[in-house]
Amino acid sequence: EIVCGATYITPNVAAPVWCSAIEKLLTDAAAMFNALLGLATRQKASTRHAARLYGAVVARARDPLFFARFDVPDTFDGRFEALVLHLFLLHHRFKDGSDEARAVSQDVFDAFINDMDAALREAGVGDQTVPKRINKMTRVFYGRTGAMEKAIDAENPIGTMAEVMARNVRPDQDDVTVADRALGAYLLDGVERLSSMSEADIFASDLPWPPVPQEEAA
Repeated sequence: EIVCGATYITPNVAAPVWCSAIEKLLTDAAAMFNALLGLATRQKASTRHAARLYGAVVARARDPLFFARFDVPDTFDGRFEALVLHLFLLHHRFKDGSDEARAVSQDVFDAFINDMDAALREAGVGDQTVPKRINKMTRVFYGRTGAMEKAIDAENPIGTMAEVMARNVRPDQDDVTVADRALGAYLLDGVERLSSMSEADIFASDLPWPPVPQEEAA
């Protein structure tokens, strides 16, 4: 028998051919294993980042000071809008980012959808109705996202964003209020804040949002 590394092969086969083939096989197998291990590690990291950031979204959307300062209705719809605003900030920051950033953004959105699904079921919404409600919420999210993206690029971002806030957060009002303008400014501040942070810093942050003003909008 001929030894090729730790592998024994029969004498009637050319040793160099076997050695080369076996070494390539082992090298390819090792590379595949390392790639799979690296993928698994990245996926775990992405899951951790998404969990932390979705926790940050929920924390701000449950902050009584946020609702008070920006006159956001403390209702299911109001809390939904508060979630959407902060999901948008992440979506906007990561949409042109690295593969990891886009994966984290998608994971955060998926966590939001799962949360909404659970909330609807806990509220007694039937199994056949829940998917329809979720589809509607998804359409609403992308509609809101599109409107806020346009506001950022508008000639008058603050005024346009205030109109978006009035239309979506307080649809029962006819006029743009001081609170709408304050909330629009907060959102634009959030866009600037996240754009100044590296992806790694955002991933590691428990609260990447702008601070809520301590005094009411005037």
